[in-house]
Amino acid sequence: MAVQRTLLRPRERKAREIELLERLFREKPVVVVLDLTRTSTDVLQRFRVTLRGRAVVRVAKKTLAAIAAERAGRKALADLLRGLKTPVGFIVTELNPFRLKIEIDQGRILTPPKAGEKADVDVVVPPMNTGIPPGPILSEFGKLRIPTRIEGGTIWIAKETVVAKKGDEISPALASLLAKLDIPAVYRGLNVIAAVDGELVIRAEDLVLDLDSVRRDLASCHASARLLLIELGVPEPEVIADLLVLAQRRAVSLATEAGYVTSETVEHVLRTAEARAQALARLIGS
Repeated sequence: MAVQRTLLRPRERKAREIELLERLFREKPVVVVLDLTRTSTDVLQRFRVTLRGRAVVRVAKKTLAAIAAERAGRKALADLLRGLKTPVGFIVTELNPFRLKIEIDQGRILTPPKAGEKADVDVVVPPMNTGIPPGPILSEFGKLRIPTRIEGGTIWIAKETVVAKKGDEISPALASLLAKLDIPAVYRGLNVIAAVDGELVIRAEDLVLDLDSVRRDLASCHASARLLLIELGVPEPEVIADLLVLAQRRAVSLATEAGYVTSETVEHVLRTAEARAQALARLIGS
């Protein structure tokens, strides 16, 4: 009997996981699918804390999640999961997926790289006391062309040195040294595959917003809308002052053209009359 109960435990765990995921997928409209290939546990935990009360961060097997999505009526999510080959995690939420992607990107941190990764920034080794006693490691500094000196029984970096440019692949030797010196070069965060909002699948590249460009576009649209309202004479609160100024200018211009003299137009009328008289005099003289 005990053996039978033991054999059922994995099946029960899977059933409970599917049930939990199904409930989440039904309750929350937005599911952000994450690629966990190079995501560490501490990064996931940090985002669990950051998003607590606003979203659920969960790791699950694709097969179980796909079954749960199908049962929850989330066909687009189920189809997406079945087409993936990487380990996945989920952020299940009611937050706007674009806003959430911005928060995810802003939550990245720079950390020492692993061998084979590409540097996300220029990697600079500053002048410093490494705290490392002299020994075979000196040859590693030499291979990487990092000038050193021995002082007080430890190795000092003698001069600021750029050891890798942004986009360069980090060699095993450099990765080992940067780890010892605790010098970051690679951003760690959550790698978003896509967000599924209802039945709409939004790929990661489409979730990226250029906020500066959006601000410029909004400012341009706002300015164009103001000009249109003013030109049409729509008395909205935001443009009423501009409308009154424009109306006053047009009234003065019309009165001047018509030769209608008031305290506001007399100067303009006289100047216009003088200009016309001078033009007539030049015409007669010629």
